[in-house]
Parts: sequence; C-alpha cells; structure tokens
Amino acid sequence: MSKYNAKKIEYKGIVFDSKVECEYYQYLESRLYIDGYDHIELQPRYELVPKFGKQRKAEYIADFALWNGDQLLEVIDVKGMATDTAKLKAKLFRYKYQDVKLTWICKAPKYTGKQWITYEELIKVRRERKKAK
Repeated sequence: MSKYNAKKIEYKGIVFDSKVECEYYQYLESRLYIDGYDHIELQPRYELVPKFGKQRKAEYIADFALWNGDQLLEVIDVKGMATDTAKLKAKLFRYKYQDVKLTWICKAPKYTGKQWITYEELIKVRRERKKAK
C-alpha cells in the first residue's frame, strides 16, 4: 500500500500503483487508434535536473505517454491528490519540455458526472461549489 492508501493492482501482467491508474489505462486502451495514438508508454521518465557532484538527478515520472509512431503526443499523470512536490515537478517539466503536453487526470464523477476530468477542471469545480455554499 502506498503513502496515499492506494493498493497496487495487476492487469495483463502490468502492475499499477492504484486502481484508478489501472482504470485510466483501460480507458486509454479503449481509445487506442481512435484518438490518434498507437502506443501507450508506461511510467515514462523525464530528466528535470541532471546529476551533478554528489546530487542525484531529479526526474518527472509520469503514468503514461501517448505516442503516434515516433511522435510524443501527450504525457499523462493520474492524480488523486497533488502534493507540493508534484506541483513543483510539473512546473519544471512544463518549463523544460514546452513542446510536450502534460495532463493531470482525475476521476471525479461526483463533482461533474464525468468519469475523467483534468486536475485543473477539478480545482475549478471545487472552487465553484465552495462559492455556492
């Protein structure tokens, strides 16, 4: 079990960090070729800061990367909660890899009725609900 009480789950021989991450992979599988990608890369790594001296390198490890041939279309992270470290790494990723779309996805049907929404949409919906109270 992870630090966020997520249980690892196996699907087709692949171990996912959470049930929600596995469900999103299944969703991506169902959209393969339909949405313009032909390959789903699991746990892609992107260097944010190289190793120097005795300091280890800093990396952004996403959940998925969508490819069409040899063209990277999008990097996706499934988020249940965004830590300060995750937000900082996403900011560094977006700065260093400006030509790559990074999307944080959340499962939030109780907020919108939609199965999957972006993290930014979730924050917006939460703000609006809070204002309405």
